[in-house]
Amino acid sequence: MLKFSGLIIWRLGSRNTVRKYSAPGVTMFKADKTESPTNIPDKNTQTPTSAGKETSSLVAAAFASLNAPEGEIKQKPSTKSIKQNRTQQLDSQILGATDVNSLLVVAENPVVSRRHALKMVSVLSEWSSNNRVKLSEFEKDARFLKLCRILGRTPASQAMTSLTMAEDLSTVLGITGDDEAARLIANLSLPQMIKVMKALQQKGRRSTPLLRALSYNITKQSEPIDLKKSADLLFSMASLNFPDPVLLDRICSDVIENLPSNADKPAVVSSILVSLGLLKYRHEAALTALADWTQARRAVCRPADIAAAVVTLATVDYLPVQSDALIETALSLKEEEMAKASSWLDLVFSLLILEKAEKHHLTSTLKPEFIDKLLSAGEIPIPSRRKLMTIDAYVGLKFPSTSPRLAEDISVGVPIVYTKEKALYVQSIMDTFKSLVSAETFLRRECQSGMGFIYDAEFAVDSKCHPVPLEKAASRKDVHRIAVLGLDYHDLTRKVQLPLGVNTLYSRLLGLKGFKVLEIPYTEFNPKDKLVTRVQYIEKRLKELVSQSNTSRTS
Repeated sequence: MLKFSGLIIWRLGSRNTVRKYSAPGVTMFKADKTESPTNIPDKNTQTPTSAGKETSSLVAAAFASLNAPEGEIKQKPSTKSIKQNRTQQLDSQILGATDVNSLLVVAENPVVSRRHALKMVSVLSEWSSNNRVKLSEFEKDARFLKLCRILGRTPASQAMTSLTMAEDLSTVLGITGDDEAARLIANLSLPQMIKVMKALQQKGRRSTPLLRALSYNITKQSEPIDLKKSADLLFSMASLNFPDPVLLDRICSDVIENLPSNADKPAVVSSILVSLGLLKYRHEAALTALADWTQARRAVCRPADIAAAVVTLATVDYLPVQSDALIETALSLKEEEMAKASSWLDLVFSLLILEKAEKHHLTSTLKPEFIDKLLSAGEIPIPSRRKLMTIDAYVGLKFPSTSPRLAEDISVGVPIVYTKEKALYVQSIMDTFKSLVSAETFLRRECQSGMGFIYDAEFAVDSKCHPVPLEKAASRKDVHRIAVLGLDYHDLTRKVQLPLGVNTLYSRLLGLKGFKVLEIPYTEFNPKDKLVTRVQYIEKRLKELVSQSNTSRTS
């Protein structure tokens, strides 16, 4: 029996010898198992004395190493760390290259990867496009030919051509597919990234991995994005339906910063405005800056530029405070100044959304001769026919005795239906209403307004929010007629989530017809919430709406 660190340990069945190790206060037993039948003596086995000395020295060395500083312990570097160091060294050499020779010398390294090859060819392409070097200086260089072979391009000049023109995505991006291409995006310069985005737009190729990689890498670039590049990026994002909010914010910030340096080039400003409208992006600071620029330089702006500004502002339902001069200029435009009849219709409809349209603007779109101009380009598109129906309804409500009115055949056969996503959202709203208004005599669903749009439901309540049958509601003055408009993701602007201008116009038209409009945006109403939560939300909104109406009646 022996005390070891405060414990009593019994060892039976073997002879033991006590051995003291170098650490203070530590006593260990070393079992002598030479008598065990399984331990067969070896001729080369050291004597107990020499073996003990060697073991003691090894243990002492081990404890000594624990007391040594970490920096003094040398560890063999791992294969992964060696590879990372080599990669970083090559990246540093490429970034530090100042001429063709110092760049191509990197290609002599046997561990050059496809990523490094693309990076070096990208640098050469950038130098060539900036006239810093000439293609003839290196196109026959064996080191450059090696890079081209790595990229799988023969002849070698094809690699340069594809990178310079940014048209051959198989070289620039699609070397082994979208995933690897996305990893290679970081090796491109900012201008080349923008060329890639344009190439994707031109080919109609909406590759999510590539677009995300482009968005991330463009956003983190310290180099400012000038107005032309901003316009190209925004148009590509709008065409590909890729409204990345981080990249959009970055672009808008650079647009605000670069606008003052643009003295007399309205085309690029107009392009930016159009794309922001297509993206439904309500960046109020950028929109204000763009509207102010257009207003201040309206002398150099074409009618189409003024119209583009108004259409975008109407789309996101935002009118900067100091925009009177811009609106006055838009109101002074003539139909003949527009390139197409549909452009005039878009302008008038936008002025109506912004509540700036005058009577003669509205009636000009309802005249038979204007309809003939629209028809001269072929069948009038459904969106344009719906705009005509909306304008005609507004004229009929605001100026009842006015003529001309829209020909009836324009509105015949115009399909006004829900999208799949909108139908699911509206269904969840209607399921909630079953707890409030159960009988069909109290609630009408999917109501065709006859004004170019559909509203989701119609019902009536008294001053205490008790349902009233629709048949009796028409003859009672103490009843509130309620129209329901569900607003899903596509009905709201981006960045600032507010109803689009066209939805605001629909609410105004319903108001002119005597309805109180109950708007239910998806940001406030979640179909996945419990039924009781959804019912409480609608009850609260309905009481607020009726209370406001009662207040306005008594005032």
